[in-house]
Amino acid sequence: MTTTDTTPAVQAADVLDKAAEHLLEVGLHKGYLYDEQQALDGLALNRCKVDAVGAILAAAYGQPRYPATEPVINLTDIALDALEAKVGAPPVVWNDETERTVDEVFDALAATAARLRESV
Repeated sequence: MTTTDTTPAVQAADVLDKAAEHLLEVGLHKGYLYDEQQALDGLALNRCKVDAVGAILAAAYGQPRYPATEPVINLTDIALDALEAKVGAPPVVWNDETERTVDEVFDALAATAARLRESV
């Protein structure tokens, strides 16, 4: 996912917004990028529940996995770094906390996107 008419920060913000929407569509998962059982049961990866990182990957690459080759500007790194700054912990650790809810993850993704846009 790259465009030439916006900065990498704005592109990463777009990924975060799309990740927040994707999370609401498929649901929150903990413990891995996506719900492996749903995938084993035949559900398409892009329809499986995801964690925060999986939602970002799905928004950027169409599925909640890292691609085989990375783009020149890795928007997922920008998005993940910004999310970590927002939540104060690595996203995978923060996401998997027992009390974490889908609404909290959605809000953090959306707020991080807004913060990135403000930084431009």
